[in-house]
Amino acid sequence: MKLKRYGALLMAVTLPLAMASPLVHAEGTAYSMNVTVDLSGEHKEISPYIYGINEPGEQALLGELNISAVRQGGNRLTAYNWETNASNAGSDWYFSSDTFISDSPVPGAAPRNLSAACEKYDVGYKFTTLQLAGYVSADTNGTVSEEEAAPSNRWNEVIFTKGSALSDTPDLTDGVVYMDEYVNYLVKNLGDSSTSTGMQGYSLDNEPTLWQHTHSRIHPDPVTVTELSEKSIEVAKIVKSIDPNAEVFGPALYGYTAYDHLAGTDDWTAIKEEGNYHWYLDSYLDDMKKASDEYGTRLLDVLDIHYYTESGRESTEDRLQSVRTLYEKGFVENSWIGQWCQENIPILPTIQKSIDTYFPGTKLAISEYNFGGEDLSATIAQAEALGCYADAGVYLATLWGGNEYIYAGIKLYTNYDGNYSTFGDTLVPTVTDDVSLASSYSAINGNDDSVVTTMLTNKSFTQEENAIITLKNSSSDYEAAAVYVVSGDSSEIRLLDVVDVADNTVHVTLPAYSAAMIVISDDASDFDESDIYDESKVQQTIVTFDDCDALINANGNIEIPITDPEHLKKIILTADVTSSAGSAWGGAGCALCTNVETPDGTQFWTSKSYSMSLGSNQTASVEFDGTFTNDEEVLEAVIYDGKIEVQQWYAYSEQGNLGLEDTLTVNYTNIQVIYETVTGSVIGDVNSDGAFSIDDLIMLKRWLHCGEDITDRQAGDLCEDEKLDVVDLCLMKRELLNQ
Repeated sequence: MKLKRYGALLMAVTLPLAMASPLVHAEGTAYSMNVTVDLSGEHKEISPYIYGINEPGEQALLGELNISAVRQGGNRLTAYNWETNASNAGSDWYFSSDTFISDSPVPGAAPRNLSAACEKYDVGYKFTTLQLAGYVSADTNGTVSEEEAAPSNRWNEVIFTKGSALSDTPDLTDGVVYMDEYVNYLVKNLGDSSTSTGMQGYSLDNEPTLWQHTHSRIHPDPVTVTELSEKSIEVAKIVKSIDPNAEVFGPALYGYTAYDHLAGTDDWTAIKEEGNYHWYLDSYLDDMKKASDEYGTRLLDVLDIHYYTESGRESTEDRLQSVRTLYEKGFVENSWIGQWCQENIPILPTIQKSIDTYFPGTKLAISEYNFGGEDLSATIAQAEALGCYADAGVYLATLWGGNEYIYAGIKLYTNYDGNYSTFGDTLVPTVTDDVSLASSYSAINGNDDSVVTTMLTNKSFTQEENAIITLKNSSSDYEAAAVYVVSGDSSEIRLLDVVDVADNTVHVTLPAYSAAMIVISDDASDFDESDIYDESKVQQTIVTFDDCDALINANGNIEIPITDPEHLKKIILTADVTSSAGSAWGGAGCALCTNVETPDGTQFWTSKSYSMSLGSNQTASVEFDGTFTNDEEVLEAVIYDGKIEVQQWYAYSEQGNLGLEDTLTVNYTNIQVIYETVTGSVIGDVNSDGAFSIDDLIMLKRWLHCGEDITDRQAGDLCEDEKLDVVDLCLMKRELLNQ
């Protein structure tokens, strides 16, 4: 891992990073935590597909996160017309039929684009959605009124089986789309599920129990148990007949009430009594098992649910504990689920029991989930969730939405050191004294325990965690451990420390309110201590703008001056968001837009998006880590025109979704621009005196000839090859002569 270089201190008021963070632990406070890793305990293979995401707006995330699976789904896919690429937003956005997914005239552009992106970033698993609700968009003419509900000329009917020859060029004039023709088209054009470009799986639509709300123009009545099973079975047969090895996912239920009783469908009570089912998932699995036995082929490979925490919506404290509902018997979360649904807690073991009882061998997917949060609580919850998924044997998990803090929770497993190093592929038993304070999961690769990766959290807001990690029954003698941490007020993963290991016991101190990946190795040379992040050297300059109206430009947008673009770290915006129609909820999608220049001189326009919610004193924090997006490529770049423009791109609200006129106004009240520098890291400043001089040349020469230590080896690496040698010495001489 090579840390970024920083220049000299800014000529402005600076604050040490520790002082700038509101979450620094109180001086002298800490608690002890025993973490026991049993290398001889039960080994569980971890599915690589739990590190997945739903198809992102910025495909660059696929490379940045080093993820393993991508789902193409959501409300937009329910009424997606694969023949024309028209789709409908449903209640999410005025029931608009438009080109939101793609304006391409090529059939199947959505899965085609998904295939291309996954091929580019070497993503091993991808799956798209098939349409079961009955109709798809027939045009891209905007809002569909209630009077234009299906059947009407605004919709094309979905027929599952064509009953005649399947064509590679669908008929755009017949008012019908066929699901078997769709699957056949994808296999013909992308390859089958065994290829790197084909779809490995197909989802049987999306959140069917919500169709009456999200897609009332095409399915106004609640879906019934019988309808959902019959449609699932017929479309699953289509997939298996065309691409036998492709995996079928269903029923993509939105949440707990859907797992339990299909959200109150009319025929559930009678079916439950007749089948003596515990909850709805039993019935669905039983129907798919019986149909599979009759058909002679498994028709459901993956039971698919969605999970959005209810507890995490209440408070940050609740979010830190919210994952426990999935795995801990007796845990009572602060929500209606905790109050009324204890018979099915923990949720994942209860679902697994249903699978084992009614359709053994069915895999489990959580194809949408999000524990929320826009601070370190999001990182901590995300990190614990992934460990929980590994422990519960989840086959695939794809995050819905996200932000830098949530992504950091994934990166701890998939790219903790910036070199795409990952958590092991085999889980080993790990316990802590108290999961309310610290959760932990450990892994090795196969049966090789020479390196152990241990995820550890500190859920305390104020206290450091003095963790004692004991590795029992190992065949290795460990020498050192590297501690990669997300903490403070940043979502960056930093190498906090490299510690010695004695008697296979690791002593680690984690900052308050943090998540860490601890890499324990039997070879101390695996780690380069020069990469350790030295917080004492980090200083911040905070420039505050209280009069935001003074920043309004000729376009009517806020224009933020950037005085030191190379060291721009973060922009924090505070605003009041108001609704002209008095909506109870709503929000605005905004972005910081600017022109940047790459190291090779290429200039382009780019943006960083964020959102603001309805209400007073809403805050958005936008980090600038040196990456910008341009044509789906992540490029290191620097702002070259000295300004960033704040733009509002769209808005949504309670009244607006009902079709009423509503204007959401974002009034910025305070903007903070934060610059960050590292002292002692001036290029060539190997003695860390803040300047590059002949003294540094002498120190480097002594180190090369006599082995005398130098303070900052990275600063001496002028040729940037991650080593110090005579070449760097020559470059240093040349630079000093030029000066």
